[in-house]
Amino acid sequence: MTDKTSLPSYYRRNAIAFAGDIGFFQIAMSFISATTVLPTLIQLLSGSELMVGLASGITSGAWLLPQLFIAGYSARLIKKLPMVRRAAIITRPLLLLIALGIWLLGDVNPGLTVAIVLIGLFLFFVFDAVVSLPWFDLMAKGLPARRRGRVQGTAQVIGGVAGIGIGVFVRYTLGENSPWSFPDNYALLYALAFVAMAISTSFLAYIYEPEEAPNSAQSKVRAETPSTLKLIASLPGLIREDRPFLVMIIVRMLFSFMSVATAFYVLYATGELGFGIEDVGLFISAQVAGQLAAGFVVSVVQDKWGPKAHIRVIAVTAMLPPLLALFACAVAPRVGSEAIMLPIFMAIYFCMGLYMSSSGWPFFNWIMEHTDEVRRPLYIGASNTLGALAMLAPVLGGWLVNSFSYQAAFIVAAVFGATSLIATRWLKSTR
Repeated sequence: MTDKTSLPSYYRRNAIAFAGDIGFFQIAMSFISATTVLPTLIQLLSGSELMVGLASGITSGAWLLPQLFIAGYSARLIKKLPMVRRAAIITRPLLLLIALGIWLLGDVNPGLTVAIVLIGLFLFFVFDAVVSLPWFDLMAKGLPARRRGRVQGTAQVIGGVAGIGIGVFVRYTLGENSPWSFPDNYALLYALAFVAMAISTSFLAYIYEPEEAPNSAQSKVRAETPSTLKLIASLPGLIREDRPFLVMIIVRMLFSFMSVATAFYVLYATGELGFGIEDVGLFISAQVAGQLAAGFVVSVVQDKWGPKAHIRVIAVTAMLPPLLALFACAVAPRVGSEAIMLPIFMAIYFCMGLYMSSSGWPFFNWIMEHTDEVRRPLYIGASNTLGALAMLAPVLGGWLVNSFSYQAAFIVAAVFGATSLIATRWLKSTR
């Protein structure tokens, strides 16, 4: 256990900075939720489930795909913080540009608006990847391993408490009695997300990056870090030689493909069960309540039992939304009442908040505990770039919905969840 006397002098400062950055980032994402707000916006603009799936895939794939290319450069940097700050300043204003595009063009040129939203989000998450890779290395350097969980958990509690109120506001903004009609209501949500993201960025300035000892072993190995092209060429060997890392990649890939159904719960509720667009706000409140609960889960499970136990907990939780959705599909013809369906969908989004807001942490923490400081960015970059294949999952979901039914997407999601849980049997414990 890490006691208070052994904590570095900058621990409190960094704990506040990281918690504030994470918390306000989550608040920003609550305004433009990729599971509720974004799918309904794209559906209103395009009327295409495949386009909804593509939009959902972009939010994850664009963030994951470039990370191996960034890893080599990041690994050679002695100071990570300047790169994080510069990339954040470039990234965050893109949300304001998307808001302006929706406001000016949403009702006169829906096709162009869809393009602006998709391209804007793609660029936002690509640049956020540039922020994130050295950011995780900063966290590993700036926070003790057995204190990261409580910092991450505190941040999720902050984001969760605020997010419940945001859900109420989104319900009002998208409702029939809102003073803002379409597309102004969605433009407002993206503008508010930009404001929260700006606050998140301000916390980055407060982070203290510990100095590296001159002529240390880490600095010597860092100088020998291969180029990006050599890193890509060495990836098959890295995966082949490090079997525990290969198992982690497989578990994460299976888990990520549960997003095959993520964007379609809200469309099933609004398109098939009679829910209104304003009910998206209720779903957001339920989801961020799940994020709030996830903060406690991260704090306890991660610090006490480690990443493997945490991965298993979120895998079990992630199986509940598709199973609950299938239950709703089964009882809807006999019940036919929104009042009865509402608790089911509130539970779906609560569980989604519980696992989605913490789904990345156990895998990143596993890597931070499995490898050393110098190789850490390479492992995170390789893991995330390979994980970008999961951006195909929502597109697959859109095809399943178009070709078969919503139920087909829910069944496939449940199968991926069960398979990922089984695969954790062969995952190495880092504790």
